[in-house]
Amino acid sequence: MNYILQQPKIDLGNTLIENIFITDFMPLANGTFVKVYLLGFKYASDNDNNFNNETIAKNLRIPLSDVLSAWDFWEKEGLIKKHTTGDKYNFIVEFVNLKQLYVDNIYKPIQNSKTNSNNYTEVDELVNLNRNNDIKKMFSEIENIYCRPFTPNENRKLIDWLKNYKMKPEILVQAFSYCINKKNIRSFNYIEKVVASWHDAGVINIDTLSSYLEKRNDRFYVYSRISKTLGFNYRPLTEEEMKTIDKWIDNWGFSMDMIMKCLENSTKTTNPNINYFNSILEKWYKKGFKTPDAVKKDVKSVKRNVKTVNKNKFHNFDQKTQKYSAEELDKIGRRNFEKKMKELGMDLSEVNKK
Repeated sequence: MNYILQQPKIDLGNTLIENIFITDFMPLANGTFVKVYLLGFKYASDNDNNFNNETIAKNLRIPLSDVLSAWDFWEKEGLIKKHTTGDKYNFIVEFVNLKQLYVDNIYKPIQNSKTNSNNYTEVDELVNLNRNNDIKKMFSEIENIYCRPFTPNENRKLIDWLKNYKMKPEILVQAFSYCINKKNIRSFNYIEKVVASWHDAGVINIDTLSSYLEKRNDRFYVYSRISKTLGFNYRPLTEEEMKTIDKWIDNWGFSMDMIMKCLENSTKTTNPNINYFNSILEKWYKKGFKTPDAVKKDVKSVKRNVKTVNKNKFHNFDQKTQKYSAEELDKIGRRNFEKKMKELGMDLSEVNKK
């Protein structure tokens, strides 16, 4: 007796795709690369040897070069292995089991490290880091800079950098911003070299990073110092914000002392932003202020003029002012003084202390 199954005339079967591909790897690729992977995976699942790269190109109605580029991409991500057959256009594509890939690269290293009593404390600390709010903020900001979510392997690399280079999360955020926004380099290998060089130079926080970059005459030190002042530890400056800061220095000729003078009241602002301080510096530029002393002198001059108005409010006023009472004149002087302070971006409470 034989047992057989009827074969359908139309392929109505199923192709099982691991969720790891959908959640962690599919967002990395463009639509064409995803289509090539899925169709190739289906052929591999069907164990059908009658298909090749040219067949995929024909069925997807795309150039053969796109198919080859897709396999190059997935090989780089570690999802396939290519085996040559002598034909550069048609090679054997081996699909890596993603569950096994996860076990080999994430689970096993942690388990192996835990079996070593000397490393147990460090590894246990790494596991706890993943639950830390600062680490979560770091991943969120870095992924925003990178413009895509990270794979588990990439997340593991960042955790390793924190451990190996004794880096604070905000320094890693600055490293990615430095390499991508300023250097226009996205390579993880290059970014790690930057992190390593900062570690060797003694960079442990934003202040030491600013000092290190300042000695190298690197404009990024200005960006990092401003980020620190504004409390943007986990949010690096955007490219547009950096251009605005460049304008303060290159076009308006403001020194770092003048910029910091403008930012000194940022803690008293609910939502400090670059545009707000840009408006203050623009007024200072139009008034010709070049030093913090010039700003202070202007403040003292305004304050002295207000005191003069208040002192003479009972005397020496012409018919235009006779209709105002002493109390009204005092209010006018005070209002003008507060208006001037606002134009200069100064805090009235600070002036009163002086």
